[in-house]
Amino acid sequence: MKNIRIAALSITALACLTTLFVRIPLPSRGYFNVGDVAVVFGGLVLGFMNPRQGALWALAACGVGSALADVLGGFAVFAPLTFLAKGAEGALAAVAASRTGATQYAMLALGGLAMIATYFIGETLMPNIGLQGAAAEILANVIQAVGGAVGGFFAAKALRKTGMI
Repeated sequence: MKNIRIAALSITALACLTTLFVRIPLPSRGYFNVGDVAVVFGGLVLGFMNPRQGALWALAACGVGSALADVLGGFAVFAPLTFLAKGAEGALAAVAASRTGATQYAMLALGGLAMIATYFIGETLMPNIGLQGAAAEILANVIQAVGGAVGGFFAAKALRKTGMI
């Protein structure tokens, strides 16, 4: 249990830092980042470590790390939405860790879709953004989700081959 706590804390920091330090501004006030690689990677690692509780650990670690990046990066209004979006993406990646083949890929895709849908619905309800702004960010969120799934998957698989998890 101690190892998964340390891993979750490390993934929280990793998600925060990768989101903060690689940012490309978008027209709708948000930004494109590579934090999704850390979210998917973290979810898979925590899922490999503890198949039963990995999703809860990933929800917390990925959600908190990404939301903290919003707070520290000047986008605090998005922090609750980010917590839900990235937490769901990480939790579904953790579930994917105990699956194989097409089911594993489907769970990773579902995690990306959960992130995209959460941001779309949340941004639609925000008075400063609305439907038009939320629609404008769909493509960037799709790119982040696909990039995160591919990068996180290969990074987690490589780490697993080392025998560390």
